[in-house]
Amino acid sequence: MADICPKYTEHGFCIHGRSCKFKHIDTPPLPPTPPTPVASTPSPSAATLVNGTTSSLLKTSFSNFTLDDIAATPAFVPSSTPGGGVSCVDATSPTTASYTKYYHPTTRMDTPARAFIPLPLHMETPSPDTPSGSEICQELIYRQSVSSLYLESKLPDVDNYYALLPIENESTLQDQPDVFGSSSICYRAYSSIDGCVYTLRRFPNCTVNNAELKKQLEIWKGIRHSNIVSIHDAFVTKQFGDTSFVVVTDFHAGAQTLKQVYFGTQQYSYSQLDESLLWNFIIQLTAAIRTLHAQKLSCRVIYPSKIMLTGRNRLRVNCVGVLDMLVSVPPGVTDEKSFTIQQTYMHQQKDIVDLGKLVVCLSCNSLAAMHQNNLSKSSEMISSVYSQDVKMLLQHILQKSLQPKKVNDLMPLIGARFYAHIERLRQQCDRTEAELVKELENGRLFRLLCKINSILDRPEHQLDPTWCETGERHILKIFRNYLFHKVDDVGAPWVDLPHILMTLNKLDVGSSEQITLTSPHEQSVMICSYKDVRYNFDKCYAEMFR
Repeated sequence: MADICPKYTEHGFCIHGRSCKFKHIDTPPLPPTPPTPVASTPSPSAATLVNGTTSSLLKTSFSNFTLDDIAATPAFVPSSTPGGGVSCVDATSPTTASYTKYYHPTTRMDTPARAFIPLPLHMETPSPDTPSGSEICQELIYRQSVSSLYLESKLPDVDNYYALLPIENESTLQDQPDVFGSSSICYRAYSSIDGCVYTLRRFPNCTVNNAELKKQLEIWKGIRHSNIVSIHDAFVTKQFGDTSFVVVTDFHAGAQTLKQVYFGTQQYSYSQLDESLLWNFIIQLTAAIRTLHAQKLSCRVIYPSKIMLTGRNRLRVNCVGVLDMLVSVPPGVTDEKSFTIQQTYMHQQKDIVDLGKLVVCLSCNSLAAMHQNNLSKSSEMISSVYSQDVKMLLQHILQKSLQPKKVNDLMPLIGARFYAHIERLRQQCDRTEAELVKELENGRLFRLLCKINSILDRPEHQLDPTWCETGERHILKIFRNYLFHKVDDVGAPWVDLPHILMTLNKLDVGSSEQITLTSPHEQSVMICSYKDVRYNFDKCYAEMFR
């Protein structure tokens, strides 16, 4: 080991470069060990990734995966399947998934990187002052950990998207042909343009009209609403071994569909939703439908399997506009404009009816509530549990009428519940802003610490006589010892977090309060103010860039 450069081993670089007489050897990173699952009760969405699909791959990724198991898996080879599609990884079994290594999410697959596995929540979550702050922190940390879960994939790069991770398996595609007319598979992917995470919904063996696709894409890319999953791109690719149509939408970590959350069984349940929560869902869905209808568009996907539940009872309608891209105007139509207007009107009327059917199913907690044989039982159950206003709303939506139904006509039936909904949103905004203020303060102190440590102990200047840690830099060095290297009465290390925070804040503002700084060996003692330390700090930081 005598011929290995100690500076390169410790710091990752050497000031002598290639002229160094010692060898520069990179130390390979140790393989990651998945952490033991936390014993605390997980959140209801802890096994769910996005778009309402539960990925058993993610369920087992922190406990059952080993690097040997993953490395032994075969590469992705597109091949035809009896159903006309392309074979994909089986997300139900970790031993058949097409992945080999854990990598950090910001690194492309062709560059080396250290392994990354999110820490358990109890190890990352700070200790906020209020329970609401703790819930916000845990939810955001969980979303970030799911978004950052990155596995080197054998799936091909598609257009500007790489590191595709399947988030649906074959068992979740049973109801999709009824909605889109063909099956689809969802992937989570990273964009090489902005580095963000997106959801790619792929339709195998699907051809679309390019001119109609471009036209519809420009329309739907302009739709932005808090209760609608936004569309960012759509294209046709042959990277999967067939002609696949791909739609790119927002990625919502930890989301579940209403079907997963409330319709796990087809049996009637007498543990119905609370009426205030039911009205909350109605308000959000009507807001999304109202926005689309005002733009002369239709939703066409008001189904439990296409409505995502994210965060605290936040609904987002997924896959809007997909049917408009898949289905073009029939070739025999002469007046395309009139045909489009007529079809849009029919789809808008169906949106309102589908909303009523969904509310009935939510009220009865069963997808079978709207079956013809169960209508009387469903009506009786709703009348016995909910108020008269809910029944009147459903009658207005579901009763046949010669007059066209408009979503604005539902506003008077919702009434003053809008005020309660707005009040809840305002309170949530206040709690979020309070947590944001804390993070702003944390960011300010973090930048201050980065500058201090950028000045001190620079190995490339150790042989430079003009950069000796004397004078101003000596003051900063013993100030750092004063900041972090506290000991108790018996000389044991003592981490005093309030002292660190208070001292950093006083340094940031340049307080005139005086402190006593002592060298590590207690050979010199200096009395100065925070203002003096701040002056020396600014001077040293400016000299570093000269």
